[in-house]
Amino acid sequence: MMYVEASQVANDAVGSIRTVASFCAEEKVMNLYRSKCEGPRKVGIKQGLITGTGYGTSFGLLFLAYATFFYAGAQLVEAGKATSSDVFQVFFALTMAATGVSQTSSMGSDTGKAKNAVSSIFAIIDQQSKIDASDESGITLDNFKGGIEFRHVSFKYPCRPDVQIFHDLSLTIHSNKTVALVGESGSGKSTVISLLQRFYEPDSGHIKLDGIEIQKFQVKWLRQQMGLVSQEPVLKLG
Repeated sequence: MMYVEASQVANDAVGSIRTVASFCAEEKVMNLYRSKCEGPRKVGIKQGLITGTGYGTSFGLLFLAYATFFYAGAQLVEAGKATSSDVFQVFFALTMAATGVSQTSSMGSDTGKAKNAVSSIFAIIDQQSKIDASDESGITLDNFKGGIEFRHVSFKYPCRPDVQIFHDLSLTIHSNKTVALVGESGSGKSTVISLLQRFYEPDSGHIKLDGIEIQKFQVKWLRQQMGLVSQEPVLKLG
């Protein structure tokens, strides 16, 4: 997981290689990739030193214990207090027990990672969405015409609260009319559709269909009234 940002840069560059080449941005992308790798590389070196020291110390102590055990066993055999068979039986029993303990302790870091991963997963599962598409409450219309009205709508994406997408937007589209929204990339054309389908709620203002605020409609029914071909359509098998 350390190289997530570097992998993202590489994936974006390869996926948009024509654009990168068109702007002669290969060197810029490579420098960005190197900068994203630098932090994880230092962390990896530090972790490698710690891990190597830990392994070396643990194996050193293990072999020291072996030497001590065989020395003590040899003394007992020489004194006639134990046989070689007894010594080896005890040795293998202690070895198996020590191996089990060491393997359990080595899983400590993995256990911590698993615990953090499970916590984040359940945090997402337990999160309550403000817009629940499975909620059956809300009104439906038998005679739906499709008049659209945006009245003084302001909106910022939750993941980009510092970027104002709409500020006091007012827009009226009458039913049975064809309207094109034209603008540069990032100007909010797709955001209009996302708000209309209630994937997001406006920060302020009102959005109405046939004079009724869209929050009063059943979400599932509302989305079923719309046909959408996105910028990157996906065709599913079957």
